[in-house]
Amino acid sequence: MATMLKISKALDLSVNYLCGDLQYKDDEKDLIRNYRNTSDRGKAVIRLFAQVESQMTAAERNSDKYIIPCLIPIGVVRDGINYKSCDSVKIETDNPDAYLAIEITTNYFAPSFCAGDRILLENRFPKPREYAVFMTAGRAYFRQYLESDSGYILRCINGRGNDMTLQRMDTVYCIGTLVGLIRA
Repeated sequence: MATMLKISKALDLSVNYLCGDLQYKDDEKDLIRNYRNTSDRGKAVIRLFAQVESQMTAAERNSDKYIIPCLIPIGVVRDGINYKSCDSVKIETDNPDAYLAIEITTNYFAPSFCAGDRILLENRFPKPREYAVFMTAGRAYFRQYLESDSGYILRCINGRGNDMTLQRMDTVYCIGTLVGLIRA
């Protein structure tokens, strides 16, 4: 047993891990299942984000600034962005709730949001009237979330584009809810 403890300390691994007795939380199980169901490209993206997040978290422990990834859409953006066509950079924010940013690359949302602005997203589902980013069919949409007697409405900002009326919210995925803004 003493040898096992020494190996555990030397490798910075738990004894349970070395013995194969792993206990995962439900969210960890979901992450592993989703990882296993992705393509090689998807696995590479997940590994990259996990590595970046691990480095950023380590740097944040002794700071009041937070480093988060910021997606920058490539090409012409009108109504929705293709999430596969984005560059990614690291940005600094003082908002501890923000986990992701998306740069607005056009004046499509003006005057509320202009080219160069960066929307900060919190990892939660929106309350009615809040702005959020939703994904469906490989495209991400920045919308205002509304509820009505007939279902759910993802309203276009400034009346540009098409509102989405949904009977069920499980047909879209919420990437995050607007929690802050960095003006250009």
